Amino acid sequence: MKSRGHRNLRKRLARQLRAQIAKHGIEPVLDRMFGPGSWRYDERERLWIVPDTQDSGPGRAYYCINADGDWFKARLDGAHTQ
Repeated sequence: MKSRGHRNLRKRLARQLRAQIAKHGIEPVLDRMFGPGSWRYDERERLWIVPDTQDSGPGRAYYCINADGDWFKARLDGAHTQ
């Protein structure tokens, strides 16, 4: 279970991310956060997909970001990344 402080920090960061997206658009925000061209847009899922280059687990991990700034992390095992 995460502490109240951690949950509050996550909420505050999410609000800041949404404000930046509303002001500048999502692509420039992603470029600043992850580097220019490091993301791709999945039209079918309507998500911006960014590889997690810091992840060292099995398979590959990705950040999946909605237009409103909500996000989740996904992992594909080795069989799906071949």
